Amino acid sequence: MSEAPRRRRHRRVIALSEVDRRRLASGEVAGEAEALHTGDPGAVAGPAAPGAAGGNDARLIEDVPPHWGRQ
Repeated sequence: MSEAPRRRRHRRVIALSEVDRRRLASGEVAGEAEALHTGDPGAVAGPAAPGAAGGNDARLIEDVPPHWGRQ
């Protein structure tokens, strides 16, 4: 009889920056998990540039192909 296939174990990869590796080596942080910046906010869109709603933008918005959700 054939054996059931074994499931491969997956390990989470943690890549530390050069700065965090130096902090870890000097003892500034206790471990890799502490060096991770999990509380850092993600990328946030800033305010629109002044004048972004100009004539060309209106033309481009009006000229959207139908397959882009415009009906």
